Amino acid sequence: MSGQKESSRLLGYVIVTTLTFCVLGVYALLAFNLKVFSPIAKAASDYSFEDFYYKILGSVDDEDLSNVVTIVDVTELTSRSELAELMATVSAMKPKVMGIDIVFEGLKEDSLADHKLMETAGKCHNAVFAYKLIDRTDEAVHSFFMPGDSLKEGFVNMPRQLYGGLKRSLNIGRVHQGQLVPSFVKQVADVYAGIETVALADKELRINFSPLRFSVIPYPLVTQHPELIADRVVLIGAMKEETDMHYTPQGKMAGTELLAFAVETLLRQNKLLVAPGWIVAITSFVLVLTVVILRAKYLRFAAKMPIVLKTIMTIELTVGLVMFIMIAAIVWVGFMLFSQYHVSLNLTYTVAAIAFIYTSNNLYETVKGQITKKKTS
Repeated sequence: MSGQKESSRLLGYVIVTTLTFCVLGVYALLAFNLKVFSPIAKAASDYSFEDFYYKILGSVDDEDLSNVVTIVDVTELTSRSELAELMATVSAMKPKVMGIDIVFEGLKEDSLADHKLMETAGKCHNAVFAYKLIDRTDEAVHSFFMPGDSLKEGFVNMPRQLYGGLKRSLNIGRVHQGQLVPSFVKQVADVYAGIETVALADKELRINFSPLRFSVIPYPLVTQHPELIADRVVLIGAMKEETDMHYTPQGKMAGTELLAFAVETLLRQNKLLVAPGWIVAITSFVLVLTVVILRAKYLRFAAKMPIVLKTIMTIELTVGLVMFIMIAAIVWVGFMLFSQYHVSLNLTYTVAAIAFIYTSNNLYETVKGQITKKKTS
């Protein structure tokens, strides 16, 4: 008899859990289909628990200083002739690889400066040059001095959601005009490592944005910091140009710094492993079911207490506190997976569903009561 009672309770817990996700689904459909909720829906679709975890990491950890990547800031540099001199100077200081995060889209009126830039680029044998892919037309914007395959280059486009602005991933490669081409990040990482860090493929990898600082040298001061150039990845790009600023899980960031995080991710091989949808779905159901069971056991335990203690333990404030502790425990486990093993498990659905357990439980008890009433009448 006892076993039958436990089986009946377990079935009830499963039904309540299923109802919880159904209720969540109804609210989600309303949010994503009613125009009044459109801004909220778009923001929610671009949210990830990674953002929350990075904020925690940023508040408890001191930022490490990269000993691999150095950034040379050329925001104030406008002369191609001076840029050519800078490239020659940096190249002479023996970096392992020099990444030029600048796309030279055409000739200028100063033909001598253009020629000097082309000549210098041809001599920088350890340099990787950036270019842009134009998604809508399947064309590309290469530097004006790119004659065939004489120089190493890579595209700097990074993937993002259609309506979301956050950059979270890096491209390994993409198919462009029928040919698989490598990204700037892959090219830079491969040259630095001296081997292929990851096989060329048309796929994305999640960037690891764990707190990390990069040494940034204003371009006039490069020669004063040889220790930050030799044997390193040196990225030359603008750090304060508003048109090249991007939103990331770590906040607003210059495109060159974003590339630096991506290069570090490939070189350290610490890319985030994002749990696939089916694992998220199963995990969410199991976690919510566990909370449903623990909540029910807590309420049964509270019901056996003396009247004063029972009243305190069953008021909404106390039950809400118990639920909050359960949610905190789940989030802590997710954070440990993220910080220690670089596994990103999306707990958004789990936490959202837990908020509807009370409603779903009441719905279940009401329907169950009506069915029982009909049977006995």
